[in-house]
Parts: sequence; C-alpha cells; structure tokens
Amino acid sequence: MYIPRGEEERAVFNLRYGLQSWIDAGIGYAVAAEDGEDEIIWSVRVEPLAQDLDGWRPALIIGTGSVQVGGSDQSAFVQLVKTLEVVESRLGITVAGGYATDIPDFEENWLLGTVSVTLVDRVSPFYTYDGINSHIGISFFPAEWLILTGFYLEMEDPAVSAGLQWGFGEEEKE
Repeated sequence: MYIPRGEEERAVFNLRYGLQSWIDAGIGYAVAAEDGEDEIIWSVRVEPLAQDLDGWRPALIIGTGSVQVGGSDQSAFVQLVKTLEVVESRLGITVAGGYATDIPDFEENWLLGTVSVTLVDRVSPFYTYDGINSHIGISFFPAEWLILTGFYLEMEDPAVSAGLQWGFGEEEKE
C-alpha cells in the first residue's frame, strides 16, 4: 500500500502464505513517514469455523497482524464474516464485524467493521471502520491472481495498493 500523504506510514508491504485453506501466515514492513521508525508486522490468521454458504452461519476468523488500515499496529483480533450471494456471480454482499486489541500490552481495544459489495466478481466498493477511523475504497480484480485497490484513508488521504494472490492451501476444484 502506498500512502503519499501518510502521517505515520508512507508505505506498507505484506507477504502472506496460505498454509492450508483455513490458515495463513505472513510478514509485513511499514515504511514510516518523515520522523517515524520503520516497523515489521507479523500475521497469522486461522479460520476455525467456515461460513455456511447456503445458510446464515458466518465464518469465525482469529488472528494477529495490523488492524489499522495503512498502519503498523501489532494486534490480536477475532472477526465474524458473512458473504451473501444475492445474484449468483453478479452481486454479493460481505459484512464483517469484530474486536481487536494491541499486543503485547492489551491496553487499546477496538471494534472493527466492514461492508463490501461485489459486482460481477470483478469490482468491490467497500467501507471499513478499523476502531479509530473510517475508510472507503474500491477494489478491482482484473485477473484471479491480481487485486488493485484505491482508498480514501480516514475519508481524506488517498492511497493505492496492488496485491498478488495464489491459491496456496486451497483445495482443487473439479
């Protein structure tokens, strides 16, 4: 993620590896703004309960990593995530909510929330609240392995990101 006018970070790089379909691990590097200090961020996400795609049960995700969008906090979090496919392959809605705390101090606590809409499996506008600030953006998926995203962090600072993904750990579809 590149944040041209970022007050704390100017860029955040992440590398995440899907060990299995239900767990991934990664490392990140936050490049500080002018007077700050660069930081390393590590992450592990586990999905002990997958969502029921045909019913109402959401997925449960437990993990560590940065929950502040464009930030370098090291946090532990728990989230419930549910995606509803309103019109198959044309319109989907994802809602996520959760709780996070900073580690290792556990002094700060945040409520988290995200709502996104996926249009024709390629475009996804979203709103997210990271416990401190609100952010809006839009993601574009030009290929199965590429994600391009534009943000307005804190509803005012532009940022962009590009992501590459492969199905490591995913079960092959027949």
